[in-house]
Amino acid sequence: MVSRLRWVAGVVFLAAIQGEAATTERARPADGMAFQTIIDLEQSARLIAILLDSGRSVINENQPLFDDPAKADKGFTPDLFERQLARMFRDRSGLDLAELDSARVPSAAKKWLKDLLIVSKEVVKDAQPEINQPAARSKLIPAVFGSRVAGRFTERTGVHLKQTALAPRNPANAPDAIERSALEMFAAPDYPREKTISEATAKTGMVRLMYPLYMTRQCLDCHGEPKGALDKTGYPREGLRLGQNAGAISVAIHMSP
Repeated sequence: MVSRLRWVAGVVFLAAIQGEAATTERARPADGMAFQTIIDLEQSARLIAILLDSGRSVINENQPLFDDPAKADKGFTPDLFERQLARMFRDRSGLDLAELDSARVPSAAKKWLKDLLIVSKEVVKDAQPEINQPAARSKLIPAVFGSRVAGRFTERTGVHLKQTALAPRNPANAPDAIERSALEMFAAPDYPREKTISEATAKTGMVRLMYPLYMTRQCLDCHGEPKGALDKTGYPREGLRLGQNAGAISVAIHMSP
């Protein structure tokens, strides 16, 4: 009996997001697993990862605003965050968060995306004192935002959501064996950008997806050169380069409630 689907690297195009599976390779489902269920959960996991990364990107793009000492009230409200997030997510996925009910995506994905939006806005609301603190650079950076959102989302939904890397700053984000294997693939210079890696395991009844992350120009403020110098959060910089793999978002979903 086949007990595991092997890791599958795949490009999921807009057609896949809208309901048509399209990957470069896919293994047959393990005995007892409904193939369509696997497809639906992989699609849901990918959309969850895209929405979390879109939120991280919004926080990343607003770092100059957060760090502006001349503004006591930055005006970065949860509603403003939601508008920017909706645009970012629509550009990346082709989906409108305001019209999820009519979208051609699995029903579970609709619920989880709504839950993720709720907790993302809660994190921004609770972070207002950090965002608006005077005469200090905000410590609400993408990684901090992502960790807070992932923790609340996991607690709310039971879907395991996590940021991870081969050498994470937060020990709680250390990769397990499966995540480490995927991260090592992402780190290879010849690994195709943007390709996710997914796995379904019959023994545990889990669908897992790894979504790669990359260094942006603003990420370099905390993670770039000079290596070892302290960033604004007090951590030593890693000396990473623009475009280099910076870890991944890990999503794990049980196949049955």
